[in-house]
Amino acid sequence: MPVRAAVTGSLPSPAGGVVTGVLLPAPAGTVSVTAVDVSPLGVVAGTAEGLPQRWAKLPGAGWLRQPLALPAGATAGTVTGVTDLGEAAGSVTVDDATRAVRWSVSGLSSTLVPGTRADAVGPRGTLGVSTVATEPAAESDLVARDGSRTPLRDTPELGGGYRRTVSSVGGPGTAVVWVTDGIGKGTTARPVLWRDGATLRLPVFSSFFLSGACVTRVLPDGTVVFSGYNNDNGTISYDLVKHTGGVPGTSVLLARATPAGGTIAGLTCGSAQSPLNALASDGGFTGQAAQQAAYWTPAGEGKSIPYAEGERSSTGVAAASGGRVIVRAERSDGSVCYSLWRNGVRTPLAAPAGWSISNVVELTDAGLLVANVRNEAGTLRPAAWQL
Repeated sequence: MPVRAAVTGSLPSPAGGVVTGVLLPAPAGTVSVTAVDVSPLGVVAGTAEGLPQRWAKLPGAGWLRQPLALPAGATAGTVTGVTDLGEAAGSVTVDDATRAVRWSVSGLSSTLVPGTRADAVGPRGTLGVSTVATEPAAESDLVARDGSRTPLRDTPELGGGYRRTVSSVGGPGTAVVWVTDGIGKGTTARPVLWRDGATLRLPVFSSFFLSGACVTRVLPDGTVVFSGYNNDNGTISYDLVKHTGGVPGTSVLLARATPAGGTIAGLTCGSAQSPLNALASDGGFTGQAAQQAAYWTPAGEGKSIPYAEGERSSTGVAAASGGRVIVRAERSDGSVCYSLWRNGVRTPLAAPAGWSISNVVELTDAGLLVANVRNEAGTLRPAAWQL
């Protein structure tokens, strides 16, 4: 990777108490930079005010930043995610039109992909691409690295609406697609699991009148966790479900709340159609139950994560294999804090001096936590913690 800027410095280990993150380098003069994804090897991807970026930490050099090359004629770009090899994909602006794009492993070249944008990036390079359409309708295809395309339509579950958007890709034959139907306040969005041409509607939905459903990123084997309101023949419930085995697969109801009772448990997401990194590669996942952070083992056993002193509510926002969870907690004074929970031990996390954590991007199995942080001026920057 070409070296444009570097940040050095050691990160304290959890045994040393509070772990403080380090800022990733940003282009000079930029107001805000945001990270959106992290590869298993620790390559971070994001955007700096319309300029696609990538970061990696090299031994002895610290964090290095690389601007990704724009295609000929492109004036701006946005990164959606990275593959396991660190290849980025997203969209660029060419002749005032948005085009989907894929960057090479080196980041020095890019290839336009037919479609308006890459909404999701799979671990092996398969993209979920929105095809050219007239609003509000939209279609999506899965596009392999060699350019071959698989339209995501023509099943009863995918045909139940006018907009199909890919939120995550688990592999060449696995994706989660959101299907939107209705107009105005009657609009609904429902997630559909797609696996090698077969589909399964996940029985939760988002609507104007009820809170949005949350769905994790789908794993390559078709495992996915979701939560939200379910309308089962007129009976409304709030469900937390883990699904394994692709399509048709097996769904296990882990929690259900109805007007008659039950505990509300589920995932925490900022946007209904944004995939969550709450599901670890080993099948464990995190969320909350009764406003308290919780972790569910790969076998589905739920465990409450105890409050630290002064906390009044909490939730798990990211998980990695081995039962590691990033906890976001609100204290009694209204302040927000973050910590790592592992083996029953909470390790406080601190943002770099002058910054506060805005949102967590991902905790990798290698122990790299990436989050976006904000200062008092509202400037955003990515930061990293080694846990």
